[in-house]
Amino acid sequence: MQLPSNTGLDKAPRERRRHKLHGKRGDLFVHVREDGSERGYVWQHTGGDIVRGHQRYGIRCRDLSSEAVYANEASSPRVEIPRIVIDTMRITSNHLRAHDVAAFWRLFAEARKRGINSDVHSICLGDVVRYLGLDSLQRAKQALERLTSAEMTLRLNQEGFHGHVRMNMLEILHDSDDLAALRGSDILFFRLPAALKAAVSESRDYAWVELNAMSRFKSKFTFPLYLKLCLAAGKDRLYRDIPMMTKTEFRAVVGMPEKTQTSVLEETLQLVCDELLAIRGVRKRFPIHIAFSDERMTINVGRSAKKLREMKPAWIVPKVAAKLLSTVYNMPPEARVNFPPLMYFRQAETAVGVPATKVFDYWWTDIHGAKNYGIGAAGMEAQEFLDLIGRVGAEEAFENWVEKRDFGFVVDDEDVEQAAAVSIPRGLPKPKRTAQPTHDQWQPQGLTYDDWMMKVPVALVGVDETAEMDDTEIPF
Repeated sequence: MQLPSNTGLDKAPRERRRHKLHGKRGDLFVHVREDGSERGYVWQHTGGDIVRGHQRYGIRCRDLSSEAVYANEASSPRVEIPRIVIDTMRITSNHLRAHDVAAFWRLFAEARKRGINSDVHSICLGDVVRYLGLDSLQRAKQALERLTSAEMTLRLNQEGFHGHVRMNMLEILHDSDDLAALRGSDILFFRLPAALKAAVSESRDYAWVELNAMSRFKSKFTFPLYLKLCLAAGKDRLYRDIPMMTKTEFRAVVGMPEKTQTSVLEETLQLVCDELLAIRGVRKRFPIHIAFSDERMTINVGRSAKKLREMKPAWIVPKVAAKLLSTVYNMPPEARVNFPPLMYFRQAETAVGVPATKVFDYWWTDIHGAKNYGIGAAGMEAQEFLDLIGRVGAEEAFENWVEKRDFGFVVDDEDVEQAAAVSIPRGLPKPKRTAQPTHDQWQPQGLTYDDWMMKVPVALVGVDETAEMDDTEIPF
């Protein structure tokens, strides 16, 4: 039977025109327009390619208990916080303090370490005290008690949680008497909100946040802005939004009450900016530049610096890998200790774009030149280079060498300079309403010129009240 011609079934299937990067989900494609501008596209992961939050570890450190310490200047552990939490979390209770919010994120990090899907989490109470840098166990307990009575909201679209969800920030599985009896070596048991755990478990976008940086904040309003900056610093510059806000918009971003006085708002804004620019040492993962122009604050951040061991290792041909390994194993034991594991060379290829075999050759050549010919490497003298390997080990010395050598590992290549300090422009205080003084009562002695011109009625500034006055003569 012949089909009707209008069905279209007798026509050849039309060829679909696919993009040249079709199927490479997760890759970044930068399109350069004719006018020279750039537009970036990301091929999103779909289906089974998506890595959800419950499939990720969520912590970057070696030992959270010993590294998440206020006095730690050698390392700074990081915790993974989902984008949806950073964008939509609002603390609705006003009685919390900065230490309380920092303690909440320390407990959150402990939950990520032990598995976010667990019903009950635990932490040594002394770990909370050391993280906050307190000298009183009682103050840490008071911070935890305030968290149990505080509420927050999240805007979610998860199974069982839709729209704005209100929840208690923390549940401690101890009554008041048991909590008061706990000592620093005792274990504290707690629960996180179910909605927060669902957001973490299903998240696909996230930011890495410095735990030890948050423990130093003295204003609770620094936290939401810092989390947003961490999220922006982890993005490619084509997708990085530069926060621009007025003082009123800043108040909404950090969650200050709408009826906040202007003077209090300006003091808080100054404190928040000072704390962001005060992040130093290992806790500073990206530069922050803050500027004011036309009553608007602009915050620019650089790329979040990744350490070499955090890079994804590049693939290497098995035969080539075996050759490199045999080269090291055939060396004398005293020379073998100068070479890090093969994984480091693969990660260096990802970082600098140079094949792992070439990086291996450069490293071998620099060690050989330093030992036999006194040739320096990576901006260091020969003996300084060798002493560094002997003092900190081949792994850490290799990381330092990769960062300083001239084949291109750049921590921040976007020329974002750290702002040394910023001064918040203050508005003039409004004059107080007072009763209109009479001519006989007016006493201008002791007033400055500005006060005099602001407070004295026009009719009393050396002018005959009965005479007519032209508008151009009135001192506006």
